[in-house]
Amino acid sequence: MTYQELLKAVEERAGIVDRQEAERTAIVVLQALSDRLTGGEADDLLAQLPEPLKSTIKVTEKADPMNPDEFVERVARELKIPQEEARDRVRGVFGALREAVTPGEFEDVLSQLDRQYANLLA
Repeated sequence: MTYQELLKAVEERAGIVDRQEAERTAIVVLQALSDRLTGGEADDLLAQLPEPLKSTIKVTEKADPMNPDEFVERVARELKIPQEEARDRVRGVFGALREAVTPGEFEDVLSQLDRQYANLLA
């Protein structure tokens, strides 16, 4: 999937009408996800994503064990949007990710998330 295709998928799935806002959303959500993942999983995920995401997202050494509510709160705070809108955007990015990476990689990411994250994957 190309970068433009990924942004279009985020726009459509999250109900965003502006390409720059879709890009900002993708970066914020993917950075939070990268911070949540342990081990080399963030590196593995980013390896399957197009540039400039690969070089924009910074992999942290230690995972942040944030729960789904904390994850959404972080996204809302960084994007300066209401939490319900942030929840929709997280779902949109996760949906686009499911299409952008191999099924095995997406399953590897899911295996590191609590079951409580299931409502963000719809």
